[in-house]
Amino acid sequence: MRDPSKYYDDIDLCRGDIIIDSSTGCIGFLVERTRHIDIILDDVYFWNITWSDPTQVPKFKHFSQSNYVEEIYLKNTIILGIITWQSINGGTFEL
Repeated sequence: MRDPSKYYDDIDLCRGDIIIDSSTGCIGFLVERTRHIDIILDDVYFWNITWSDPTQVPKFKHFSQSNYVEEIYLKNTIILGIITWQSINGGTFEL
């Protein structure tokens, strides 16, 4: 298995980027990046995501269980192909 951390710098997430969850087909928009200070890891970043409701497409709403996603987790899911990412700046990621 490849080490996903060597690809982190290839993914430059920005407000307005679109992500698609391959398991549900839900579309998400990155709304806001927030910084949290962790005693062990120092700075940890999270993304506030607005997801589409798969039963009422194209309506969008917040889902309480997945509004905030840690940036490293989000990058890992993009690298592993679980989430498809399209940046407003034209960036994408494929292995």
